[in-house]
Amino acid sequence: MIDRYKHQQLRVGLVSPQQIKAWANKILPNGEIVGEVTNPHMFHYKTKKPEKDGLFCERISGPTKSRVCACGKYGVIGAEKKGPKSCEQCGVEFVDSRIRRYQMGYIKLACPVTHVWYLKRLPSYIANLLDKPLKELEDLVYCYLDFYFARPIAKKPTFLRLRGLFEYEIQSWECSIPLFFTTQGFETFRNREISTGAGAIREQLADSDLRIIIGNSLVEWKELGEKGPTKNEWENIKIRRRKNLLVRRMELAKHFIRTNVEPEWMVLCLLPVLPPALRSTPDMYLSGDGEDNKTMRSDINELYKRIIHRNNILTDLLATSGSTPEELVMSQEKLVQEAVDTLLDNGVRGQPIRDGYNNVYKSFSDMIEGKEGRFRKTLLGKRVDYSGRSVIVVGPSLSLHQCGLPREIAIELFQTFVIGRLIRQDLAPNIIIAKRKIQEREPIVWEILQEVMQGHPVLLNRAPTLHRLGIQAFQPILVEGRAIWLHPLVCKGFNADFDGDQMAVHLPLSLEAQAEARLLMFSHMNLLSPAIGDPICVPTQDMLIGLYLLTIGNRQGICANRYNPYSYGNYQNKTVDNNNDYRYTKEKEPYFSSSHDALGAYRQKQISLDSPLWLRWRLDQRVIGSREVPIEVQYESSGTYHEIFGHYLIVGSVTKEIRCIYIRTTLGHISFYREIEEAIQGFCRAYSYAI
Repeated sequence: MIDRYKHQQLRVGLVSPQQIKAWANKILPNGEIVGEVTNPHMFHYKTKKPEKDGLFCERISGPTKSRVCACGKYGVIGAEKKGPKSCEQCGVEFVDSRIRRYQMGYIKLACPVTHVWYLKRLPSYIANLLDKPLKELEDLVYCYLDFYFARPIAKKPTFLRLRGLFEYEIQSWECSIPLFFTTQGFETFRNREISTGAGAIREQLADSDLRIIIGNSLVEWKELGEKGPTKNEWENIKIRRRKNLLVRRMELAKHFIRTNVEPEWMVLCLLPVLPPALRSTPDMYLSGDGEDNKTMRSDINELYKRIIHRNNILTDLLATSGSTPEELVMSQEKLVQEAVDTLLDNGVRGQPIRDGYNNVYKSFSDMIEGKEGRFRKTLLGKRVDYSGRSVIVVGPSLSLHQCGLPREIAIELFQTFVIGRLIRQDLAPNIIIAKRKIQEREPIVWEILQEVMQGHPVLLNRAPTLHRLGIQAFQPILVEGRAIWLHPLVCKGFNADFDGDQMAVHLPLSLEAQAEARLLMFSHMNLLSPAIGDPICVPTQDMLIGLYLLTIGNRQGICANRYNPYSYGNYQNKTVDNNNDYRYTKEKEPYFSSSHDALGAYRQKQISLDSPLWLRWRLDQRVIGSREVPIEVQYESSGTYHEIFGHYLIVGSVTKEIRCIYIRTTLGHISFYREIEEAIQGFCRAYSYAI
């Protein structure tokens, strides 16, 4: 068991076969050693009990019921009474059933199998350490082209190397060996001189000296550095890639030395089996009621069954190797390798393996990686005590160091402090009465909560926390609703906006944590970026809100509400009756000859920011040459006319000459346009001065 107070970190790495056996093996009272899983079946179809030496074997993993063996006998409870530790008949220990959460088993593989994480994941650690192309290693492991390795010469010189019959280390059986050896003793000679499959990689890794690898790589790296750049760009790229590969190779070898890990452990001889409680168990078999219940299928169990079944077939073939064709044995070794690859990482070799229902098997990598994996979902993704989470909304009335906390969240966060204050002030005799007052939401509770919250900061965090300003301290105030109020000026530090973002609130408990929050993490103490020194509290959200309010006026035009361009009374976009025949009325929409006149009318409170008005505009060729059809044309007695369009009108003379153009807009749009125009003019002046 892992002591949570002693061990503060977790590292996932390689493990030796001896350690795998030590995790799984147990010695029974009769001297039998159990731990190896050899039976692909899980439960007996009649008794609904786990099969012996199967994936859910009680002898290997422990009893399914606490202190009850497979025979149904009960163990003695209590340390003072001495009794047998396990059943003499079935061999199941009389222990707590929680042992099935950490008691492992193992599968003894009939042939070595490479770990797909270290072979196929880029960069390939095995290919990097052996300094061989990944394609050749894949052909060797999966028996694509009958590649082989000559056995290493560290232990004894081979006949092939002494004779010098081969120029290269990797050759093909079909091209070379049958030409020289056709006798009956060739198979014995081959097994002695040649290594194939994953076993060849294991022997190469076991024979490699890590310190020699580091030395040779360093010498080659220095030689490449002394050559210098060449005139050929492609050669320079190849040299640079080779130097990077040598650096990664040296770092990998140093890591193996520093962590006391042997490189040959990347090739598996024993496959660990997860504890049964960490794998989904079919409910049908554990119920024992004889009813035809639905089963909860686990992909991990199915993949383990496939490995055991194929491994047993390979074991039988190797037992009768004298009469078994070599091609059949190699084909079965390939099937075992592919089954282990599917268990560890389905789909890493290309097309993922699917079940009979065309569903992709969920491998071990899928169980532990990602947001729904074992680490993030079970260990890291849990909501801690004294914390809450809600959607953020803008709170422009707040101070920079304040945040609005909903009553429901605040009463839960500060419940312990409220209970203590109620008892100290003799408002509740005990904890039970204090909790009852809180549940009933009595008025005194909110008063106590206000007192407790004064001077007690809270921490707001928005995921992902990419830098220090991703979590800041605020002084909470009670607000109505269920959303957290946030000042718009602090949004840049959190990279937040008000389109549905959520933030978490945490409560510092100790005095040290509260002091750190006040001195270092308060929002008004973090006005500048710690990385580059630029202002972090910039009014980005304030400007957006201001621009929205400035341009909120109706822009649907005359067609939407049937406007009379000379109607003063239609300030707030009031619709005109459909029976209106556009006759002149006393109340008309105002029209101005310039933007300054419109601004003066606003200062005299004659119009508002969103009041529709008509502004005289310069003659625009795009408007004059437009093919838009006017909504209405009005003629005066003097012969002048007004062509009314959706957002503008044209005033013409008797001679059909355009006198002026009026556009329909609001004062907010006019102000926005003037600011943009002044900014562009200022930029143009600065650019002309620079030239």
